[in-house]
Amino acid sequence: MLTTLQSEYREQAEGQELQQQLAASEIRFRNVIDKLADGIIIVDGKGLVRFINRAAECLLSCQADALLGKEVFGTRVFEIQGGQIGTEILQRVGDSDRDSTRVVQTQVEILRKGQEDAIAEMRIVETEWEGEKALMASLRDITSRVRALEALQKSEAQLREQTHQLERTLQQLKQTQSQLIQTEKMSSLGQMVAGVAHEINNPVNFIYGNIDHASCYIQDLMGLMELYEQNYPNPAEEITQYAQEIDLEFLSQDLPKLLSSMKLGTDRIREIVMSLRNFSRLDEAQMKRVNIHEGIDSTLLILQNRLKARSGFPGVELVKEYGDLEQIECYAGQLNQVFMNIISNSIDAIEESSKFLVLHSELSDSTGEGSASKISPEIKIATELVEKISANGDRDETRLVIKISDNGPGMSDEVRQRLFDPFFTTKPVGKGTGLGLSISYHIVVEKHGGQLQCLSTPDEGTEFIIEIPIQQQKRKSSETPVNRSDLRPQTRFQSHLKAC
Repeated sequence: MLTTLQSEYREQAEGQELQQQLAASEIRFRNVIDKLADGIIIVDGKGLVRFINRAAECLLSCQADALLGKEVFGTRVFEIQGGQIGTEILQRVGDSDRDSTRVVQTQVEILRKGQEDAIAEMRIVETEWEGEKALMASLRDITSRVRALEALQKSEAQLREQTHQLERTLQQLKQTQSQLIQTEKMSSLGQMVAGVAHEINNPVNFIYGNIDHASCYIQDLMGLMELYEQNYPNPAEEITQYAQEIDLEFLSQDLPKLLSSMKLGTDRIREIVMSLRNFSRLDEAQMKRVNIHEGIDSTLLILQNRLKARSGFPGVELVKEYGDLEQIECYAGQLNQVFMNIISNSIDAIEESSKFLVLHSELSDSTGEGSASKISPEIKIATELVEKISANGDRDETRLVIKISDNGPGMSDEVRQRLFDPFFTTKPVGKGTGLGLSISYHIVVEKHGGQLQCLSTPDEGTEFIIEIPIQQQKRKSSETPVNRSDLRPQTRFQSHLKAC
């Protein structure tokens, strides 16, 4: 009996000692866990908090007493997956009954009342707590790192955007500079053309006005000579000899023809001068109502020398299909420049094309071969008025459509898509600036609120479609017109003037 009591007493003492050791161990465990920088949260199988250390309290910004026995995953702690918030965190750890992941490493967002939400790296593993199956989550605060990374990424994005903006601004400055240079050249050239046309116009008008009077005077003198011949059929020997020397009969027949030829010549000069003045239109810098057909015809007259046939080139046939147009409100000088540029480019393409080959007749006769090409170069210009229909079916506005097409070599889609880009040209160095069609696009689209399109197929020709409203009242009245800009090298334009 005594032995039994002693044995029970020893077992009781050992049990108390074990409990004391366990309690001490638990205290040491809690002290160690509390001193960790990472937050520790232990939840039971139902997801209820059984233990939380001080770091976790700070991370969640809440005391342990308010969290024990409650859920935190899915209410305060949310998993971040692909930018989305998930709540099924604990189910991903897996059960012992099935073969699945036992450890989960992820990133979570922690909601905190009255404070900024925190970002943490979390690792969940299976464990035991007080003899029951539990899960332990360790959380490391990475809010500062994430925020710094986000700020860095945002700063890099802003820097890239600023860099792109600076590149665009620099490109625009280069384009503006080139346009200003071209505009100044064309402005000076236009002033020179207008001045020369004005100076030529005065003496030509003087000659033109006096030719009719001279013709009448000469006819009177010829009539007087006929009367002398009728009344004095036998003139003196000296008069007869002088009449033979000057070939009076031929002079009488040729002098009226000479005056008629001079009149045709002065008519031609006046026509050219008028076309030059109409093309420059320095007195029409502001928007006004004009006859578009006059502008097109003036441009064609200036380019007539390039349209003519010459050695090795058959010449370009012009086809005009003018519609019945009313006067159009526009910047006439600028539109004339657009016509000049587009038609010049068409002539350039036709001249450089191997599609139009001309063999001399001697070569054809000697070889017995026919012509290398039966295709005749052609430029077609058509105008019409088109009623634009709005989305609801009502008539919107009337627009002028000008189509300038050629049967030249055409162009590829790659070239056509870049056609209106500044500084893009397919011409050899020194022959093209790459600004022509870009400035034309600016004149038609931005200055007139219209559209400029290009349709082209390789080996089948090219068509430019210009479309502008016939009235510009709806456009900004404060918008100041830009000076005309060149679509071709200046020397080429000067050659046109000399040829005319």
